[in-house]
Amino acid sequence: MDERFVRRGDVQELTDFELIVYETVAELDKDGRAADFETVGRLVDGPEEDLWAALGHLVSINHLHSTSDGYVLGPHDWAP
Repeated sequence: MDERFVRRGDVQELTDFELIVYETVAELDKDGRAADFETVGRLVDGPEEDLWAALGHLVSINHLHSTSDGYVLGPHDWAP
């Protein structure tokens, strides 16, 4: 299935911490960089297990994609 057409989860179902993680990845992606775990961890204040859980959830609902370089935005309808 073409990932552009996979339904994204509703932003309202995200926790405050997940929103912070998403916004951090989006900020790095805006500059064309993938956000590796260490960079996100350094920029986001939270326990490592919470960060893994947030990233996993964001990937599972198609807000982020995991690549060999790190995390990047999934499909979105706003300009960079």
